Amino acid sequence: TPRDKSAVPTRYDAFCDALDLVIEAGRQIEAERDPGERILPYYEVLTAAQPRRSAAGVYLFRLSRPGTVQQGGMVHLRNEPDLRGRVTATDGELLTIAFDVAVDRRRIPEQGELVAARNEVVQRVQAAAAARLRARSTVNPALLPLVVDGKFTEYRVPTVDPAEPLDEDQTEAFRRALAAPDLLCVLGPPGTGKTRTIVEIARAAAARGDRVLIASQTNTAVDNVIERLPAALTAVRVGNEDRIAAAVQRKTVSAVAEELQRRILARTAATAQRLAPFGGETSVAGSWLHRLETALAGAQTANSSRDEAMADREAAAAAVEMQFGVAARQAGHKWQTAAQHATTAAVEVQQLTERVQQLESRGGLFGPLHRWRAGRCRARLTAATPRAAHSQAAAEQDRQTYEALCAELSRRIERDPAVRQAVERVAGAQADAEQHFAVALPAAQQLARLIGAVERPVTPATDAAGLIAFASWCRAWEPLLRERSRLLADWCERLASPSEQLHPELIRYADVIGATCIGVGVQRNLLSDLDFDLAVIDEAGQIPLASTLVPLTRASRAVLVGDHHQLPPFVDDDARHWLRRHEPGRSGIDPGLVADLLTHSAFERLLSQTPAANQILLSRQRRMPAVLADFVSNAFYGGRLTTEAKPRPPSPIFLSPLAVVDTAELPPAERAERTRPRTETWQVAGRDNRAEARIVLDLAKWYAAETRDWVVITPYRAQAQLIELWLREALGAEAIRDRIGTVDAFQGQERDVVMYSFTRSNPGGRVGFLSELRRLNVAITRARDQLILVGDSKTLTNAADEGFRRLAGELFRYAAQHGDVVAARQLRERLPV
Repeated sequence: TPRDKSAVPTRYDAFCDALDLVIEAGRQIEAERDPGERILPYYEVLTAAQPRRSAAGVYLFRLSRPGTVQQGGMVHLRNEPDLRGRVTATDGELLTIAFDVAVDRRRIPEQGELVAARNEVVQRVQAAAAARLRARSTVNPALLPLVVDGKFTEYRVPTVDPAEPLDEDQTEAFRRALAAPDLLCVLGPPGTGKTRTIVEIARAAAARGDRVLIASQTNTAVDNVIERLPAALTAVRVGNEDRIAAAVQRKTVSAVAEELQRRILARTAATAQRLAPFGGETSVAGSWLHRLETALAGAQTANSSRDEAMADREAAAAAVEMQFGVAARQAGHKWQTAAQHATTAAVEVQQLTERVQQLESRGGLFGPLHRWRAGRCRARLTAATPRAAHSQAAAEQDRQTYEALCAELSRRIERDPAVRQAVERVAGAQADAEQHFAVALPAAQQLARLIGAVERPVTPATDAAGLIAFASWCRAWEPLLRERSRLLADWCERLASPSEQLHPELIRYADVIGATCIGVGVQRNLLSDLDFDLAVIDEAGQIPLASTLVPLTRASRAVLVGDHHQLPPFVDDDARHWLRRHEPGRSGIDPGLVADLLTHSAFERLLSQTPAANQILLSRQRRMPAVLADFVSNAFYGGRLTTEAKPRPPSPIFLSPLAVVDTAELPPAERAERTRPRTETWQVAGRDNRAEARIVLDLAKWYAAETRDWVVITPYRAQAQLIELWLREALGAEAIRDRIGTVDAFQGQERDVVMYSFTRSNPGGRVGFLSELRRLNVAITRARDQLILVGDSKTLTNAADEGFRRLAGELFRYAAQHGDVVAARQLRERLPV
């Protein structure tokens, strides 16, 4: 808002006051171009069956009557201004609307009203940038003195080469862009390789660690640069994705997020697969663990039953033994006694035998005595030997008796019903234990495989105690792995759906970010708290100062690439109408400064102030045929533009790429313009010209039949509407889509064949909109192969406006010498049948 008038104004205050007023003027001018707020009743809402690039909702609204809202227009639900979206498609009574944020479907009534309103975002963003400039809170603190006073910092240009070859001018612009400490202006006429130069600047700046912003007024200009950036750079395109070119959709923040989510999913897929058996209420791992624990529990029960049955068998056997084991026990005792006697007798025989042998072997003096003693021992041996044999026989008999009785006792025990039942129980329990063990071991092996795939490899024991310990270890791990599986599954599920949670980080760590100038300041684009080392602003000559300030206030350095010889942000007619209505001088603001800021871009104003080191011309054009480039070079660029374009094949209709179809020889009533009330901005009267429209119709039909890339442009909406009406009848709506428009609307585009209708034909030489000479520059420089100018040379070369009269005279003289001037009546003779 304007400052307090009681304060003494400084030139900076005065500039900022004028800038605030210019922002309001821009809002009002745009409002005149798109008047009013419109109510659109609807009676049905459908969910759109189309791909979604974000989490926001897309819905179809069936209108009660056809609406006038255009594709790209903003709408919101009546009484629900936060439910705001953009019209992405129109088809009669059906509107497709993509909401800015995710919408709860229950908030959208089945029947209601949409409100199509002007977009106030532009002015809000511009005002915020202007406020930062006034407060000196810009990233470059010297931005305000630079913009107002043209204060630039001196620097030295380094010798550094681009990654891709550039021509001499482009290379110099590249080097200065990397070195300029504040701002560089690059004047780039059409076809001089501005985009190629910007790409190399962005590549080199990002390579040295700079955060780079690519900005422009139009989405197309931003997309052209982002599309050509090398894949090695992380480039993110932010903004309304419905307005971003298809070739750049893969670099939008949502597409980059989706690709990142896909890569994360791919990297986690193996882990998720390994953890999957642990997930869910009835997980595979849980089932195996349950099976193992159940089997081990069964085995333990069976072992307990076996032990119990074995105890019962012992008790039953003891009972039988108690009843029938007395004789066996007595026989056993008898056998033990007899065995002892037999052993004693055998020992005695052995000892006597050894004594006899010992005594008989002795001789000498006592030999007789020894022999006597040997005789007595032999007598004892003779008596003891039969006794020993008898004892041995008795012991053997007792043993046999004992064993027979024991065998009988064993038979009695085995035949005993209680013993037999206990034995059967033991066998059954043992079989059960072995069966459970047979189940437990494979289950343990499966668990070991599943857990080993996630954690360290494990080998389960094969014995019961080892399996029980392994099951306890698995029971401790299973909840942890189940929780891991759940978390990873939830994460993967979230990654599989569009998510905006990654967007801020993706933007923050991108090398290059692309956005429109206004998009840089839009909150939902997540750039509002981000500063840049370098901002490169393309098509800067067509951007209002207030819009240019949005990226400028956010960057340490800037490169403005543009052409102020193309149409400015607001042409003189718009500014003149607004100034006539509002008279800014009444509020103490310099009307001359307001007019200057309205009609001149930041690029044009700065270019006039910058020292030689801070501006450079790209002088080699490669788009147009030389005959077109030479004319605009002399007329608009001081003869400094040269051509390196390759020769094109000759036209079957015209003798030169520059053709003029002159209607001057037609009768005045036939060639005359018509006034069409309230067809232009500010509701002023427009013009159309039926004679020129018929010529364009014949040419367009021929080029359409030849499947050439053609377009028709004209200064007046009324003429464009007339030509569109006739061509739609001749060729159909689809064949002429995006092929007819005003010069202002077509700026920045190009076609192989361009047909331009001057429209004005009157005896007074009134040329109206044509007095903005840059419109003719735009018209000529759109053509890649063939330019066809259709107009009345008598009116144009005798225009009341001196500047246009001089330019038209030069054009017609140049065309007569270097081009092909055809009288309107002769054109039909040239058109092939």
